[in-house]
Order: sequence, then structure tokens, then C-alpha cells
Amino acid sequence: MNRNSLESPEESLSPPAQGGDEDAMVAIDFEEEDRPFSWRDYGLEDGLVFVVFWSMAGVVFIQFFTRYVLGSPLGWTEEVARYLLICVGFLAATIGVRKRSHIRIDLVHRYLTPPLTALLVWLVDVGQLVYFITLGWVTWKILPLMGAQKMTSLAMGMDVLYGVVLFSIIVMVLRQAWQVATRHNLRSRRKGSGSDAQGTRP
Repeated sequence: MNRNSLESPEESLSPPAQGGDEDAMVAIDFEEEDRPFSWRDYGLEDGLVFVVFWSMAGVVFIQFFTRYVLGSPLGWTEEVARYLLICVGFLAATIGVRKRSHIRIDLVHRYLTPPLTALLVWLVDVGQLVYFITLGWVTWKILPLMGAQKMTSLAMGMDVLYGVVLFSIIVMVLRQAWQVATRHNLRSRRKGSGSDAQGTRP
């Protein structure tokens, strides 16, 4: 069956996309298509989340086995599982920043012109970068104070947990800064190439 036959009359009568729409497509993808598996789609964050997640799953299994099978639960499993869950949450947030898959509202973007959409998305990216930097600074100030607080069941300071949180925030700052810089440069190159093409047009 031809794909054109499945389109609605409104879609078939809609004009083709102009060159300016490419800026909006670069800025934001409203519909992400499924792509074949590739190792290039995964980074260091994915491996860390994989290891920490299954470590947490192993601790939870030990807790379940000792509690309901042996009848003598290990006291440290509940606390360690809780802290590993926090680590998984922050480390997984770095993947969301890299893939731009965090929750967002796309309603406003659909009613703006492509240049305004690209500008709005870039401003949102800058706002996220400022937020991550502020969050990292606050965590860095709290980190020395957490060393005096010990875990309940283990002889470890809470600064270990906050160290993982700070590491995750630093990765998010670097990823977000890279996205802000590369998207801004990409828009500039597209505008420059568009003006050159208009200047050389006979």
C-alpha cells in the first residue's frame, strides 16, 4: 500500500517544507523515529547506570532472600539499596540530558515560526545549563559537611553519596554546555550558508 494513500487530505494539500523549517527540525524533534541498534548511541553514562542498577537489584535480592527465606535479614541491605536508587536516578539524568529526553512541553513550539522555535529552544537550553551549574555549586558547598555524617549501617560518610551526585551534575553541565554551543554554531552556519546562497543566486 502506498504511503501517500494513508495521508489525510489536509496533509496532502499542505505545502512542502521550506528551508527555514530545517532550523526548527535541528532545534527539536517532535517525533523520534526508531533507529537500529548501534553502540554509538550509548555513552559512559549508560554503562555506569547499568552497573549501579544491577548492583541495586542484587542488594534487593539479598535483602529479600535473607528476610523471607533465611528469616534473618541483613540490616545494611535496605539502606544501601536506597542510596543506590538515588545514584541510579542522578546518573540516569545524565542520559536524559545527552539524549534530550527529559520531560518537556512542546505546545508553544508548534505555534511559532521556525526561527522563533529555534531561538526558544536555545534559550531553554541556556536556562537548563544555568540551573545545572547552580545545582552543582550548591552540592559542592554541601559536600564537605556531609563527611561528618555517617551511614546508619555502614562505617561510611554521606559524602560518598553526595560525591556521586556531584559527579552526575558535572556530567550534565558538560553535556548541556556542549549542546548549547553546538546548536548555536549550527544555526549560525545554516544562516551563513543561506545568505551566501541568496547572494550568489542570479
